[in-house]
Amino acid sequence: MTASAQKHKADTSQAVADAYITINKIYILGNDKTKRYIITRELGFKEGDQIALTNLDEVMTRSRNNVYNTNLFSTVEFEQLEISDTEIDVLIKLEERWYVWPSFILKPIDRNFIDWWKNRDKDFSRVRFGPKLDIYNVRGRKESLRFIGFFGFDRRFIFQYSFPYIDKNQKHGLTLGASSVINKKMPYETVNHVNNFITDTSEFVDQVNREAYSGYLIYKFRPSFYDYHYLTLQGYTMTISDDIANLNPNYFGDGATHQAAFGLSYSYVRDRRDNRNYPLDGYRIFGEMEKLGLGIFGDVDIWRATAFYQHYIDFQNKWYLSTSFGGQITSPDAAYFNYTEFGEGTYYVRGFEQFLVEGPHNVLSKNSLKREIFKTDINLGRFMPIKKFKKLPFAVYAKTFVDVGYVNNYPNYEQNARLTNKPLYSAGIGLDIVMLYDITLRLEYSYNSEGQFRFAPNFMAEL
Repeated sequence: MTASAQKHKADTSQAVADAYITINKIYILGNDKTKRYIITRELGFKEGDQIALTNLDEVMTRSRNNVYNTNLFSTVEFEQLEISDTEIDVLIKLEERWYVWPSFILKPIDRNFIDWWKNRDKDFSRVRFGPKLDIYNVRGRKESLRFIGFFGFDRRFIFQYSFPYIDKNQKHGLTLGASSVINKKMPYETVNHVNNFITDTSEFVDQVNREAYSGYLIYKFRPSFYDYHYLTLQGYTMTISDDIANLNPNYFGDGATHQAAFGLSYSYVRDRRDNRNYPLDGYRIFGEMEKLGLGIFGDVDIWRATAFYQHYIDFQNKWYLSTSFGGQITSPDAAYFNYTEFGEGTYYVRGFEQFLVEGPHNVLSKNSLKREIFKTDINLGRFMPIKKFKKLPFAVYAKTFVDVGYVNNYPNYEQNARLTNKPLYSAGIGLDIVMLYDITLRLEYSYNSEGQFRFAPNFMAEL
């Protein structure tokens, strides 16, 4: 290359680096219900902004992901409409999700499929059933309403309403909720890391053995796109039968049959994942400090600190890595009902789905390497009269994983010592099947540190 050609190339590169693009107009199509300001709140730009040309694609991608992560839309597309060399319009094309979900739920009460299959002898009577109503994007403002009425194994009612924003600047929000639970059948102790229940054969099954009422108020502060602060005030009152207190005097401690408490917690989340339901790139930071028992009733006095970091890497060739590390530190002096549980939700070492490991302190790391095998949109066409369900996304990822955890046991809790105070680890392979609205079916086969092979299906994200 001649000296003049090199100089021309350098001048061109410098010109691109110095160039700015002005956002003229922002057009939004497809928001039939959603208010415009709910969408523009998620954009990293506004009309009249100037964006460096070298940053334009990243700003558009981030903004597109922000809009999609509202969970209000099934598809989000951004188009740049060139007006001149230095000015563009932005066209945002949306497909709104279905927002009203009335349903009748038939749901097992156990922690997961393996708990039900292995520990409960595949007992089909261990189910809750009843109506459930979820309404998302109420009034087009991203508000949500939930009502659940469960019967069967127990009787519970749940109500929640969420206001994502209560101010014009869309930084402050509120969520409020309440619930009630009445049990005849219930877990009253844990032996060898498996809950023991009052069941149909128990002599106490025909009486109410637990009754609980609770409520909460959550204040949310969102100062930026990716940072969230939550302040939660909760309260509950719970009563158990004399028979439960006799079976486990430590249920509430010292043979008590009643516990009431207020709790206050602060949590912080920084979330820069590309897709919150099934992330492939980005990271999430979570930290929480909780105080249960504010000195009003004197029944509970527990501190709990939780921290977790999740990282996702897209290698750009259909290979993806996800890794996480975190843990909890809790006051060790607690009644059985207030024990910290390692094994609920997704907080466990894969391969140990069967067991509930209780302890005041724990750490957990989960790691997966996955490869996209298949990804498409299934077009149902004329076979589906509802427009929002005509296209069904479908993707399959193969993966291998390694998990490591550790739980410190409670003092004098020898009946659940087998899996505490030692490393828990596993390795395995699996498939993730991602469907409509990023619902994920996980099929995992693992070998754990207890020498057990386990196959576990689950409808839940892995981290």
